[in-house]
Parts: sequence; C-alpha cells; structure tokens
Amino acid sequence: MRLARFLYVMTMGIILVVGVLVAGCSDDDNPAKPQATWSWSPLGTGMNLDVQSLTVYDNKLIAGGQFFTAGGVSANRIAAWDGTSWAPLGTGMTDYVNALAIFENKLIAGGWFTTAGGVSANRIAAWDGASWAPLGTGMNASVIALSVYDNKLIAGGRFVTAGGVGANHIAAWDGTTWTPLGTGINDGVCVLIAYDNKLIAGGWFTAAGGVSANCIAAWDGTTWTPLGTGANIEIDDLTIYDNKLIAGGWFTTAGGVSANHIAAWDGSAWAPLGTGVYGSVSALTVFDNKLTAGGNFNIAGEVSATNIATWNGTTWAPLGTGIDGTDNPYILAFTIYGNKLIAGGHFLTAGGDSAKYIAEWSLK
Repeated sequence: MRLARFLYVMTMGIILVVGVLVAGCSDDDNPAKPQATWSWSPLGTGMNLDVQSLTVYDNKLIAGGQFFTAGGVSANRIAAWDGTSWAPLGTGMTDYVNALAIFENKLIAGGWFTTAGGVSANRIAAWDGASWAPLGTGMNASVIALSVYDNKLIAGGRFVTAGGVGANHIAAWDGTTWTPLGTGINDGVCVLIAYDNKLIAGGWFTAAGGVSANCIAAWDGTTWTPLGTGANIEIDDLTIYDNKLIAGGWFTTAGGVSANHIAAWDGSAWAPLGTGVYGSVSALTVFDNKLTAGGNFNIAGEVSATNIATWNGTTWAPLGTGIDGTDNPYILAFTIYGNKLIAGGHFLTAGGDSAKYIAEWSLK
C-alpha cells in the first residue's frame, strides 16, 4: 500500500509539474512565432503618375504631383490618404503640385497650376479642410519649394514676381501680403529649410542678395550669406541630421571637397558622408534615427542600394531591395506618417512588389 501510494503521488507530481511547465509557455517564448520585420508595402493602388511632394495635414497623408487619379478615383494632382483609402481635395489643381507645407493651420500647395478648386490661384493656394483659396495674386511662374520661417510662409521657385511685386525666386507671405527677401536669388530655388535660426535656400543659383552663393545660401532676416563655397551643381533637397545640415542633389563637390551627391554642413565647413552615392539625391529625411536618402542611384557607400539608402553616421545601408520598376526610377519626396516612412516619386515597385508612385516602409 505504501509503495502504491508513493508511486501514485510521484506520478501525480510529475503530471502537475509537466502541466505547470506547459501552461507557462507563451507565444513570446515560442521560437516558431513569426518575428516583425521591416518591409515595403503599397498604399492602396497608388497613383497613375508621379508623386512629387508629401506632408501630413489633419491626420492624413497628403500627396501632390502630376497624377490625376489616386486609388482609382479622380484626384487632380493632390490627394489624401487616411490609412485605408485615397480621397481628392475638392476638385484639385489644373497642373502639377511641386511643394506642400502647413501654415496658419492650412495646407499650402505650390506648383505650376493657375486654378485650385475651380478658382484662380496662380501657382500657390491654401486648403482649409473644405475649400481652396488663393494667396493674393500668387506668382508669375512655378513654385517649387515651401517652408515656414520667422512666422511667415516662404516660397521659392522659378518666379520673379509675387503678389505683383518683384521677388526674385523667393518671397514671404505674412497671411496678407507677399514681400521679397532682399534682392532675392538669381536663379531657381528647389528647397527651403530653417537651420541654425536661419532660412536656408538650395537650388541651381550662383548668387543670393547680390553676393556669390553657389547653389546654397542663408537668410538671417536681413541679409543673404553663402555657406562656404557651396556646391558645384544643383542642390535638390535639405534636411537636418545629427545637428548638421544635410544637402543632396546632383553635385560632386561641396566646399571644394569631393562629396558625391550628398554632404553635411556643420556651421563652418562641408564634409562628405562616406563615399556618398553613385547617382543623384532628390529626397532626404530622418527616420528611425537614421538619415534616409532617396533619388536615382544604385550604390551608396560602395554597397548596392536601389534608389534609397540610410546613413547611421558611419556607414550606408539599403532599405530592403529598394524602389524600382521603370526605365528611370527615382524618389522625389519623403514624409513620416503613422510611424512609417512614406516615399513618393517615379517608380512602380517597392521591395519587388507593385507600388505605383508611392510606398511605405514599415515594421510588419
């Protein structure tokens, strides 16, 4: 009896222990559980033509460009994505949207158009969530860049008049009127950003405020100054990373030193980012604590990277298999939406899958 009771107790004890061990297992301890990975995905069925600008407004992703359908619905050059579907913003524009910004709680669009929402709006217009309105009499030629500086909306581009007054390629809107920034810039402005309490303009110009400034210059509210000797060819985009101003474009030298299409300005001198990229850089942002560069290239820092790559301060790395799908693919714009990196441009695939002109890089 004692032996039988002992064997019974021992048997039940083993069963209980095994039961506790099994009950204690969770999915997190199961090596078979799929792990989240970074990957590319489309945003619905995308657009029918290029996406040239991106921003976030009213908790929605806003895309502007050449397209006139988004997600299969009519959306003339501008559309909003709510995380599920695309929708137009009124009747949109008559021509390309090149730049987007937020000013006085309104969405500002700049481009080639002359009407927005069916009303006259020369190259620039504001969306209040319900309708489009012009900003004064607008510009006489295209707006390519928008930013906010000193509580004013700043526009740059090909124009030489704004609100009917002379404004060489750059002007400020205070909510009522347009004014020039000194004597302006002598040629096209592609990008604007605030850095070190100054407004920085990049483009294909050679002078700003009457002084030599090769493709990049700073406005302090009163005067224009160059950033060293600038770049040897066009600057297309600017961002801030590691407290430095990062420039991307077509250039191969910055500040007189070799810098393949991307370089950093620390406030006093230019420096390359490794060996740079082999091709043009037309879009820059910071995502996941890394600098992200997009454009038309296939190598970054000596590693294969199809039109998009990241820089961690030391080395370059690709983002998956990149973005491709056309004879001449390129990325034109970035923004961050819902903790995801959004890329827009001229492409049809992202990560090897269909993604027409817009895609997201996210953890899945």
